[in-house]
Formats: sequence, structure tokens, C-alpha cells
Amino acid sequence: YVQDLQELIEQLELKHKKLILVGHSMGGMVAVEFAASFPKLINSLILISSGIIFPNEARDDEGNFLKKLSGSDFSATLEDLVNQLLPYKDNRACCEMVKKTFFAASQEQWVVHFKSMMAWDKKAPERVSHCKCPILYIEDNGGCYSDIDRFKAICPQLIVGKTVCSGHFPTIEVPDQVNAMITGFFNLKILNKSMLR
Repeated sequence: YVQDLQELIEQLELKHKKLILVGHSMGGMVAVEFAASFPKLINSLILISSGIIFPNEARDDEGNFLKKLSGSDFSATLEDLVNQLLPYKDNRACCEMVKKTFFAASQEQWVVHFKSMMAWDKKAPERVSHCKCPILYIEDNGGCYSDIDRFKAICPQLIVGKTVCSGHFPTIEVPDQVNAMITGFFNLKILNKSMLR
């Protein structure tokens, strides 16, 4: 994905600009990897509901979850995942869109997806340590995908925000909260750069 992003930046003739990368979920991992690989291109990162450095519970459950995902109960496992990621069911359109999107991917694609996320976690602390730019991490209210204390220890410039009444898709579920945090992040960054160094 990093190579795809690099090619897109070249096609759009942005390689001489300082970029603000926004990544949701696995896209946050891609944004961090890109920033670690090309630090001179990055102005700042905005990571939304991303598993950057997994909490111990997620690591401990990795094998069990992959076994379920690979097994004959794949559909039930994926349904459980959707329910976990969307604890607030009042936005039916969002729930239906997520279910439709998730079930459009094959079992094999989901297994590869989770294996690659777990492989990322093994190298995440080293890659995160190369990110010196300002970082906003927006955590949703549905679960914790990153060990924020470890993340902050590696990246003291990290600013964390948390949404209220949203699952894994806060940009759809509570866009006003997300937009306010991003606006605040940029105002803080512009008005008081010394806090982010």
C-alpha cells in the first residue's frame, strides 16, 4: 500500500509538498509506514481508529481470532466483528453499509488482512519511532485498537482525542466530533507549534 501511495503522490505531482496523511483503521498503519519511510514528505498524520501498536489483549487473542476467521464459522465470526465495531446501532444505514462491505470480501481476504495487521504490529514500535511529525490519534468509543501509553512513550508529540457514541467508523457515525478534533489539532499546531515538538 505504501508503494501505491507513493505512486499516487507522484502522479498528482505532490512529491515536493508537505503532506497531511489521514488514515482510518488499517489505513493508519499505511500512513505511519509511509511517514517512517518518507519523513521529509510529511507535515502531520491523522490516525482514526487505527491499530498502530496493539494492546496486549489483541496480541493475546490473535491466534484464537485467526482460527475462528479461518474456520467454518467465518460468517458468524465476521458478524461478531461487525457488532463489536458498531456498538451503537442507531445509524442503520451505516450498519448496513459496513455489513455489505465486510461480507463482500472473501474469507481468504479477511485472513490475509488480519495476518498482515498482526505482522505490522511486530515492527510497529520501530516504524513509529521514525515519525517525528505532529500526530493526532482519534480513538473511537467502540474499542481500543492501540496501546496509547506505549504509543505516547515512543511519540511524545502524539495528541489523542476520543469520540463519544461511535464505533469503529467515527467519520460516518459522528463526523462533527471528528472534524472538530481535526480543526482543533490544526489550530493548536499553527498557534502553538512548540507544544508539538
